[in-house]
Order: sequence, then C-alpha cells, then structure tokens
Amino acid sequence: MQNPWAELSPNGGTYLLDVDREQIERYNVVQVEGAKLVLESVPEPFIGNPRTANVVLLLLNPGHSLEDPQAHRDPVFKAALFRNLRQEVQDYPFYPLNPTLSSTPSARWWMPRLRELKEASGLSFAEISKKLLALEWFPYHSKSSGLPTTPVCESQKYTFQLAREMLASKLVIRMRSINHWAQVDPRFSQVPCLKSPRCGYVSKRNTEAGLFDRIVKALKT
Repeated sequence: MQNPWAELSPNGGTYLLDVDREQIERYNVVQVEGAKLVLESVPEPFIGNPRTANVVLLLLNPGHSLEDPQAHRDPVFKAALFRNLRQEVQDYPFYPLNPTLSSTPSARWWMPRLRELKEASGLSFAEISKKLLALEWFPYHSKSSGLPTTPVCESQKYTFQLAREMLASKLVIRMRSINHWAQVDPRFSQVPCLKSPRCGYVSKRNTEAGLFDRIVKALKT
C-alpha cells in the first residue's frame, strides 16, 4: 500500500486527506467538544523513519495543546512535519528530538519521556532519532479521545500495515490502547507494554523486568 500522506497539501487552514474526508467529517459531527478532531493541526500518523528504526512505540492518537495551532504554523516545524509524512530524509527523523524544535509542544512531551533512554544508552538525541518510530492508531489530533476500537478512516490502513511489518524484525512496545491495537492484529496484545500508559515515560521504573535494557540494546544496534 502506498503512503497516502504524501498527498496531503501543506497549504490551507485545515489538514485532511481526501480519502478520509467523508468519514472524518461524519465522525466530528457526533463528538462532544473535547473529543472533536482538531483539523487545523497537521496529522501525525507516525513519527520517525521505518527503514532505520529498531524500536517501535504504539500509541492511540496525537493530543492537542493550546499551543499547537501556533506551533503548526511555524514554517520550520511544519516543514519537519511534512518531510516526515512524505518519509523524506531529515537529520532528525524523530523530529521532536531535534533541538531546533525544542520549544514545540511535541518536543516538550517527548523529550522528558525519552531522557532516561538517552542517559542509559549514551546516545545523542540525533542518534536515537534514527532508531525510533512512533505509530499512532489514529492520525488526527484531539484534546481527549472518544475513539472506538474499530477503524474510523481509510488512511489508518497504511499505519496498520506499517505496524504489522514492524513485528517481524523490530522491538515493538505498546505505550497505550491495548484494545485498539488488538483489533488490528491479535499479536499486538502480546507485545511488551509500559506499566503506566498514562505517564508515557520509557524508563526502567515504568517497564517490566528486562525490557528497558532490551530497548537500550536495540537503540544501540
């Protein structure tokens, strides 16, 4: 399956794939305010380079911060988002780890949660950026999630395909949403997970015995 996100236009005030439009507009009509999808932010179905990543993190969907609208209008951050969607080469494939983007809400969420991995591995954020891939079950932003466990829109098929491919050779870790990912493939219910999905810290304390060391080893491979 070809990457549908290569077709998303960087122009305009909203970001919605044509193949998703009817389903997403119908979905948004019935959602309460906090669960409505924020289409003014660039979708983030995945972060990172699937070809170079050794560690894959499974999540639910990108959150929404009050600072996101301004961040997603910033030309430097927006360029990184779109290079990622098109799977183009960039110095920091996992762009929240790019120090140039450290003031963005995305970086302020991810950097603390990956800091212990950086310290334990001795790798720079630039090196970790090439070895890490995050996959969101659903690509569009919302403040809170009211997502059903069944797929909502067409573009999810591409992320699900990527996730299944990663199972064969990568260390896959579920950060959130066992029920959603188990519907994609029962094998995802068997992958290791964080002890506390709510905090999202990839740390020794928040992982089962031996898992943190496995993650560090995979990043250094």
